[in-house]
Amino acid sequence: MNKLLIAMLFMSTMNVKSFAQQMIPGQTGVELSYSVFPKSPEKQNYLISTGFVSYVKNGNYFFGLAEYSRKNYKYTNYAIPIDTFLLGGGYSFYVWGDFIRNVNLNLGIGVLVGYEQVNRGNELIYDGSILGSADQFIYGAGGKLSLESYLTEHCVFLVSGQLRFLKNSQMDQFYPLLGFGIRYNF
Repeated sequence: MNKLLIAMLFMSTMNVKSFAQQMIPGQTGVELSYSVFPKSPEKQNYLISTGFVSYVKNGNYFFGLAEYSRKNYKYTNYAIPIDTFLLGGGYSFYVWGDFIRNVNLNLGIGVLVGYEQVNRGNELIYDGSILGSADQFIYGAGGKLSLESYLTEHCVFLVSGQLRFLKNSQMDQFYPLLGFGIRYNF
């Protein structure tokens, strides 16, 4: 009888669905995201980012990122590209999540430093005009509100909104971004 009871308990535990352990302190992840500039008339204006995440207590995490963005400004019939290369890092606070933490809302703050290149380094425009702006180093800070949803126990889908302040930038000093991405946690 005891063997039958043990066999039934074993069989019943095999059918119980277990939840993955998510956002464990020490857990790391790698993410890739794509963002756009809102109200941007051009489809060529975008930002691509790759980053590293390290979870700490209560669903909070440190993050580091490397990103490239391209934004075109119109000058008569010519588009002047501004390429930005940034490195950043910061901390993201867990704000809200469902009971099993499959869907989470996080608020992140961070610092950014990088280089901005105007018109691929060419000061001369096709019509003979000379640009008054030059390539330069930029720095600043940013905030990010992200909705993170676990697709599998390792794969996270991200939707985010960001607001940035970049000093010395030829773009607006304050500008928003809307994006989505995917993170793989180890």
